[in-house]
Amino acid sequence: MQSKPFTFLVNKGWRNNFDRGGTMYAVEAFLNEFTSTDNVQLVIKINSAYGIPDINKLLEELRPKDKVDYPRIIMNLDNIPYNQLVNIYNQCHCFVLPSRAESFGIPILEAGACSLPSITSDYGGFMDFMDDSLGIIVKGKLEEVKHEVMYEGVKWNTIDINELRKAMRYAYNNQEEMRLKGENAKEKVKKWTWDNSANLIVNLLEGGIDKKF
Repeated sequence: MQSKPFTFLVNKGWRNNFDRGGTMYAVEAFLNEFTSTDNVQLVIKINSAYGIPDINKLLEELRPKDKVDYPRIIMNLDNIPYNQLVNIYNQCHCFVLPSRAESFGIPILEAGACSLPSITSDYGGFMDFMDDSLGIIVKGKLEEVKHEVMYEGVKWNTIDINELRKAMRYAYNNQEEMRLKGENAKEKVKKWTWDNSANLIVNLLEGGIDKKF
């Protein structure tokens, strides 16, 4: 009997293929790197607060045209209560957030609380707590936002798709190492309580801090 597929998870909004959350980068990397012969799948939990996109259109734009054998993608468009998201995290093995810009990145902590390692971009508020002991950080480059007038002059990160592919393949090929990173994440997340976070802000206002948890 085939073992359970190694499951990547994205939990983010997805409005278009220029989106700040970077879901399209995870999909593009996954479709290009894997095939149906790999025992792997990608679960995409769409945050409906940002609207429900035309999924088929977005996927069609991202599918490599010279490829006919694709890995499995599972879409979840349900409006799930926050306290039930744990059920989705617990069914997966690795969280992916190739975000273009993020003020904090709570889903990484949610994933860590469920012992999931994360693959992230190298730009955003989550870099306050994300490091190589918790997953894999993929480099990108800052580029000016040109598709939305409200962000005129602002730069967002564009992740290196080839490096993201390598990171996802590495996670798939080194599952025990990633599991240990997930255990590290679980321990680190315990320190990010509301009280500890508030104390960091108070200390910052009172004279500055130069360390992470």
